[in-house]
Amino acid sequence: MKRKERVVVVGGGITGLTTAYALEKAGDDVDVVVLEASSRLGGNIVTQTHQGFTIDGGPDSWVATKPYATALAKELGLGDELIATIPENRKVYIAHEGRLHPMPEGVMLGVPTEVRPIVESELFTWDAKLRMGLELVVPRRIFHGDRDDETVSSFLQRRFGDQLADRLAGPLLGGIFAGEADAISIRAAFPQLVAAEREHGSLIVAMRKQMAARRAASASKSGGGSAFLSLKRGMGDLVVNLAHRISSEILTDTKALAITATEPGDPRGRFRVFVRGRPRIFADHVVLTGPAHATKPLLEPLDPAFGPAFDGFDYSSTATVFLAYKRKDIDHPLDASGYIVPRSSGRAALASTWIGSKWENRVPGGQALLRVFFGGDGREDLLTMPDDELARLAEAELGAFLKISGKPLFFRTFRYNKASPQPRVGHLARMAELRKHLASFPGLYVAGNGYDGIGIPECIRQAREVAATIRASRAPLDASHRPTDDALATRASVLPPGSVGRAS
Repeated sequence: MKRKERVVVVGGGITGLTTAYALEKAGDDVDVVVLEASSRLGGNIVTQTHQGFTIDGGPDSWVATKPYATALAKELGLGDELIATIPENRKVYIAHEGRLHPMPEGVMLGVPTEVRPIVESELFTWDAKLRMGLELVVPRRIFHGDRDDETVSSFLQRRFGDQLADRLAGPLLGGIFAGEADAISIRAAFPQLVAAEREHGSLIVAMRKQMAARRAASASKSGGGSAFLSLKRGMGDLVVNLAHRISSEILTDTKALAITATEPGDPRGRFRVFVRGRPRIFADHVVLTGPAHATKPLLEPLDPAFGPAFDGFDYSSTATVFLAYKRKDIDHPLDASGYIVPRSSGRAALASTWIGSKWENRVPGGQALLRVFFGGDGREDLLTMPDDELARLAEAELGAFLKISGKPLFFRTFRYNKASPQPRVGHLARMAELRKHLASFPGLYVAGNGYDGIGIPECIRQAREVAATIRASRAPLDASHRPTDDALATRASVLPPGSVGRAS
């Protein structure tokens, strides 16, 4: 009887769990093992409850226009648990010159689509407003090849001028990555904007068409046109339900140390996965779902060329501080989902989210929960502060824009070390180079946040694609996965003592 092919999934975040789920859902002829180094599943997704508050320490939602997360939630029986943002508060403020300015209506992906809100906005000078209008006649740029690229900031400046890039679109788009708009690749981060320029010549024209289509479609869909969706009990519900649907072995507190190749034709599988405190695992397929800085040392024993292939992938560190208040102590309507802070303002915080204004039933009556974001690319020095000092800084940042008379009822701090991908200029070329190396090792896959897309829906999409590829491959083993002499030499320095050459 032919043995089942074994798939080892390294990482128990949303990508790893979805990979295991998708493989099982397609049939029972593969043996899946999920290895998670920490004591919990979900990666950056973490939900806590405290005194009636529901607190999403990491992502609190996903982009509704990308169907992958919504489809997964419905598959898991969570369709009735989906919630949209509160309709009357679907706006954002922008911090500028000591005040909170409403983001002009009709802005989509940082692109203004309506004239009157821009004209009436106090965010921009008249010269800047006129420059934005000229976007309609700015020549389009056509990119050629993976190495032809542009920063988000340069792209926006070229299309709309400096002020929109600096005060609105830059912080809005760059803030998604907790990064610098003048370093992030427009092609990797926002390919839809590149496509809009290529196909329509003008982003204003393209976004107007998309907005009209979205409004027409929203009437017949749940969510009522909300850009974001979440779950009633928090994002952790997605992880819990996904993990419960997986019958395969999921090992927490189990750190993968290195991956090496077996001899061609080895009946036990193509790869050995060395694990701390456990016997090594043989696998026909290995799916690596962690960040580049965690994946690189696993693959260097397989081939030292993986080292430089991963070196160009950068990540920033962030922290979020939640402060709970009595609602009467805040002299502000809190009539938006929060505010964003342009880097040029010199403020310490990146943004703030007002939880009770964004989501229903997350905050007890008569109280408020405010979230403040710190860190990000170029601002990570603040993260050396202990939690109580960071909470005091969060109070000061909120106090600069909101009249708050009382002290917080409590605070919660969540830290994410090197967890926010920074797809810098040249990201597509780096991905092409990485894929070239992976192609030399059939059965080896890399997926997850920051590789081929950002955010929960993109992680789920990549996971399903990897699972489908594994199902479709079933390719015969060949000699292309034989480790090089350099790889064998490197292996000894990273594997557990006595593991090299072990036969079982």
